[in-house]
This record gives sequence, C-alpha cells and structure tokens, in this order.
Amino acid sequence: MTKIALVAGEPSGDLIASQLMLEINKKFKNIEYVGIGGPMMHKNGLISFFDYKILGIHGYIDAIKNIFKLLILRRNLIKYLLDQKPDIYIGIDAPDFNFYIEKTLKKNKVMVFHYVSPSVWAWRKNRIYSMKSYMNHLFLVFPHEIKIFKSIKLPSTYVGHPLAKIIPLKPNSLLSKKKVGVPETSFIISILPGSRSSEVKSHLDIMLSSAMIIQNKMKNVLFLIPCNNKENFEKINNSILRHNALNIRTIIGHSHDVINASDFVIVASGTATLETALYKKPMLIIYKTSWWSWQILRRMKLIPWIGLPNILLNKLISPELVQKRVNSEEIANEALKIINNKKYKASIIKEFIELHKSLRRNTSTLILDVLKKYI
Repeated sequence: MTKIALVAGEPSGDLIASQLMLEINKKFKNIEYVGIGGPMMHKNGLISFFDYKILGIHGYIDAIKNIFKLLILRRNLIKYLLDQKPDIYIGIDAPDFNFYIEKTLKKNKVMVFHYVSPSVWAWRKNRIYSMKSYMNHLFLVFPHEIKIFKSIKLPSTYVGHPLAKIIPLKPNSLLSKKKVGVPETSFIISILPGSRSSEVKSHLDIMLSSAMIIQNKMKNVLFLIPCNNKENFEKINNSILRHNALNIRTIIGHSHDVINASDFVIVASGTATLETALYKKPMLIIYKTSWWSWQILRRMKLIPWIGLPNILLNKLISPELVQKRVNSEEIANEALKIINNKKYKASIIKEFIELHKSLRRNTSTLILDVLKKYI
C-alpha cells in the first residue's frame, strides 16, 4: 500500500488537492492519505491530523498573533508524518507552513512535491534560491513561472490551473441560476468576502454597506453570498441582520454556481478572482488588511496589481480598490460605473477566454505522470 501525505491550508487548496486525489483513486487501488485538508479531501480518503481551518490566517499581524500556536501545530504534524512514513509528500500551496515540513521530510528520504508555487514573481523573490533544498519537484499552475524555475534548475512541470479544467470555456449561466434558485429577470451581484474567517471580518460589513448603496440606485437587484462552511454562514447572517433592508441571500457551498449566476461580482483578492475570470464575469477586486500588515506589504516592491487576472494578463483589466479605498461609497461608485459600461463587459469576455485557454491543461494527468513511478 502506498501512503501519500498532503497538506492544504484553505478551501482553494482543498479543491485542487481533491481533484488530484480523485485522479489517483481512479488509476490506483489501496492508497492511504494522511495530512491536513478540508471536506473535499476527506471525501476522497484523507485522514486529517487537525482541522485545516486553523491555518486560514489573513495578513502578517494575524500570523504574528498566532505564531506560537502555528509552530506547535507544525512541530506536532512533522512528528506525526515522520511516524507515518509516507512514500510521497505533496504540499498544496501554503508555502510559509509547508516549506519547513517539506525540508524536514526530504532530509528523511521522503519524495517531496509542491503543488502551486509561491508568488516569487510578485514578492519575497529570494525564496526561489532555497526552494531546491525543500522539494524534489514543483508543479506550476501559471505559464510565466516556467522560465523562473528553469533558471535555478529546480525540476518542475507546468500542469495548468485545475480550475481552468473544471470550469467550462463557455459556462451556462441560466443553468446555474436554476441551481441556486434565483429569478432570471433579476440583476445578480455576488459578494465574495474571502474564504477565511479573518477575511470575512475585514471585508463583509463594508461590502454589505456598499450593496445597500447600489440597491438604492438600481432596480431589481439581488445579492448573493456563498459560504464555504457553517461558521462563516452564521457570521455572514449575523452581519446581514444589521442590513435588514438588503435584498440578499446566503448559500452554503455552490460558490461556482453563485459566480456563474451573477451579472457582476464584488470579490476579495485571492483565488476567487481567478474563478470569476474563468466564468467571464465583470468584477471589482478589493483587498483590506490590518494597518501594520499593509505597512509591511507596501514597503515590498510588489507588482502593480493584487488580482490574479490582472497579474496574469499583465494589465489592469478588472478594477481594484485597496486598503483606504475599501469603503462602502467607493466600492458602490466603482461597481456602478462598471455595471453601466456595456462595452466593458464585451471586452473582458475576449480577454478572459484567452486567459482560460492559456491555463487549461489535463492538470491531474500531468501530475500523475510524474508521481506514478513512486506509487
């Protein structure tokens, strides 16, 4: 029996890891999975050492506040994994948590793979030089990363982004509207404050206040919020009580159908911006973190944009509001400006189709081609 260890720290990692596990389970029998993951990984056979929601930390200050708890969890996890003696370790994104685990396991003769490179092309670029000591092989999800890792001779494979394979090139919006039970005649705006509890705390109330302003200026508008777990569902509903005149629905799960059913999306920076682009939807990207975290970030020489679609297309295709500009008035005004620009919607569809095609590969199959010699 082959034992595979995987560690994912948030819903996007849970999704892409579960897709890979599904492919492995189709081709091989008697695979045992250990590590850390979410509900989709559990469904495919993972025995999780602790609840992965603990790793859902937003910004530097939250990380500093929780540093001792995280270090203890990581130490205990490493001890557990060394006792388990996996044949393969796959770290799913979460580099700040995964890299030290990978380095330790590699020293202990475990074959180590990392899936989703850290954004070395955006910030903390010097990390690239130490990555060779952490892993045996890296699976890249963005095409521009190929040249970067070739330069340091780290074995790597461009596998495309799994979301580009899951999401159809021409999504059926009407089918998604039926699935989530919204009227075809309403103008649907989805609000995506982020999957982590800390992101919900930073973004949600401001987004709901902006939705109130939009509702006062638009007829027949319905807002949707997808919730990835019951904890966020309760937090979101408690916030909505303070905006009781808002025409809004919360939905557990079905985030892809919520995006696809939408005419417009207000979204916190993260994987959801890429999902929105793959569904070819106009969006407004926002990002707000603590004052201290922002001071650290702004002093790093980052690339000009925060949203993945803008980074990947190398231009500002989807407007962004950051930090002080994340307030209800600016969000509402910018959103209405985009909604009322009919030519803009047509132009982004073409851009997002090209982006989708560039990321679309048989991702799990390409990864399995590398892994199969160790299974």
